[in-house]
Amino acid sequence: MKRLKLVSTVLLLTLLSLSCSSDSDSAPSCEEAASATLAAAQAFQNATDENFPELCEAYKEALQDQITACGDTTGDLQTILDGLDCTVPTTTGTLSVNLGSAPVVFDVITVTTTGTTRHVHGEKTNTTYQIDFDVEVGQTGTNKINNFQLRLFSQIYTPLIPAAFGNEWTNNITVNSSTSIVGTFRGEVVNAGQTSVQDMIGGVVNVDF
Repeated sequence: MKRLKLVSTVLLLTLLSLSCSSDSDSAPSCEEAASATLAAAQAFQNATDENFPELCEAYKEALQDQITACGDTTGDLQTILDGLDCTVPTTTGTLSVNLGSAPVVFDVITVTTTGTTRHVHGEKTNTTYQIDFDVEVGQTGTNKINNFQLRLFSQIYTPLIPAAFGNEWTNNITVNSSTSIVGTFRGEVVNAGQTSVQDMIGGVVNVDF
């Protein structure tokens, strides 16, 4: 999910100090507005697809309140406000894998970023099939996919290491930008009870978000 780069705590506190020092009479309301902006920024940074519009609008309102209460002599707050787009970002592309000879295409894809971790989630419409994994922001190369899970028939499968039948778990991320993830994955996956092994080949992630 795309995220506007948020104002850091240090910058917000600097803006607070500069703006409030210009008018001592407005200091209390300015401090309250700046604190509210910081809280709204932190909440927005952790937004999900479900609460993204609500937290984005709350952040915009807090920024406007701070500009009204404190002023904005540098224009930094207005720049952030103008750059906020509260429409839910969309994810497009391909997320698929073959289970043996049977292709599974996940046609509902979401990508969210929390801190330095990017989470990819896929669902196949009208089934219980789901796929989830993490990649660290910006990392490329082999073995960069973490916390891989494949949900089939209400069971969760994870990579079987070492493989039982020779199809070793492997993955390779070739593109990992602020808007795209591209890579491949394959290997044997096993359910929690170690009673079922699925042969997963030809996994592809090629998404824009």
